[in-house]
Formats: sequence, structure tokens, C-alpha cells
Amino acid sequence: MHPIVPMAVITVGFSALLWCGMLWLYSGRTMRFVRLVWFGLPLSAIVNLLVKGPLGAGGGDLAGIEPGLGLDTPVWFLIFLFLLAPVFEELIKAMPAVLPQVRRRMGTEGDALWTGMALGMGFGLGEAIYLAWQVVAAGAYAEYPWYAFTGFFGERLLVVFMHAMMTGVLFRIAQRGRPVLGYLAAVGLHALLNSGAMLYQLELAPGWAANAALGVMLVAFALLFDRIRPKRAAAERSEDTVYYSSGS
Repeated sequence: MHPIVPMAVITVGFSALLWCGMLWLYSGRTMRFVRLVWFGLPLSAIVNLLVKGPLGAGGGDLAGIEPGLGLDTPVWFLIFLFLLAPVFEELIKAMPAVLPQVRRRMGTEGDALWTGMALGMGFGLGEAIYLAWQVVAAGAYAEYPWYAFTGFFGERLLVVFMHAMMTGVLFRIAQRGRPVLGYLAAVGLHALLNSGAMLYQLELAPGWAANAALGVMLVAFALLFDRIRPKRAAAERSEDTVYYSSGS
């Protein structure tokens, strides 16, 4: 057995417990949104195998560009490759909204946020599985012990939440009648998230800078979540407040 497999099991299991637990808690201790996580699980494999992979390889073949050229790759093709993930991943994460059982849960902006976050969580969990499968299929890093993949654990744990937030933002804005704006916002956030890794792959930034960028985006997403999530508890306390005044 490849050593990444036990770490992938730990990563997916812990991430699911943590983020689905957060979704359950903040959405009103209900499973109606957590159940939607299943709809997002296969989407990463689908978009990578059927869309991003063929487009990246096909575009390179048509343009006569060899893979692995680094900075010698034409700028336009680097931009093309960079945009594949934000453009198509955010699109496929939103596609389950066409299903009646998903749309029924999007009655309010808050419900739309939880629905999008559930689908994004499913995508992030599925992406962790897909990436681990890719490592196993390539036979890479087989000489390392399973605990050497703690970087995989940490990165995937954070990315699951970030995928959830990007899709949540998309659905929340779309619920206001602006689906295109919501989609563009999600694509923009996704591009910012991937920018550090892209610069590292091109050897334009050190590894610590890419990790720092991931940390900055995590803080930004956490602040954004706190700002846009429904404040139901606060609203209920406000409704229960009784004001007294002395009569004359």
C-alpha cells in the first residue's frame, strides 16, 4: 500500500468531521445542508479528467508547446493554464444547483450560503481523494513513511474550507439575482488562492512565500465567513429584548 493512503484517509476523515461539523453548527444544527456534501464529492475527478486535463494537453498540442518549459512557456499559455482551475472548478461546483433537491434548500441568502458551502466542501474532500489517487497512480514518493505527508494533510484541510467559502459566496450572490457576478467573485477568489502556488511552480517565489499566501487567504476567508454568515442567534436575542421606561 502506498504510504499516502493512510494519510489521505486521515485527511478526508478529519476534514469531513471538522468542516461538516462547523456547517451543522452554524446552519442551525440541522443535517439538511450537510447531506448535500455528497453531491460535491465526484466533481473534482470529473473536472480534472474530463475538462482540465484534456484542455491543458490539447491546448498545448495545438499550439505546439511542450509541457514543463517553466518560464520559457509563452505568457498567454501560462495564463490559460492558470485560469483552468478557477474557471472550470467554480463552474462545476455550482452545477448541482440544477437539481431540485439542491434548489429546494436555497430559499434565503443564508440558505444559499450553506448550500454552496456544502457543495464546496464535497468538492474539496473529493479533490483530496483525487490528488492522493494521482500520487498512487504515478508511484511517486513511495519510499517515504506515511507521516511524511503531513503537508498534504495541512494543505487539504485548509483548502476544503476555502472551496466551501468560494462556492458559498457564489451561491449567496446568485441568490440576490446576480449569478454572473457571484461566479466571477468565486473565480477571482480562486485565482488569488492559486497565485502563490503558481509563482512557486514557476520558481518566482520560494515555498515559504506560497505557504504564507495560503495563510493570508485563510484569514481572509475566515473574516469573510464571519461577515456574511447569518447572525441568527444575535437576531433572536434582539427580538427577545424587552425595553422598560418609567411612566410619568
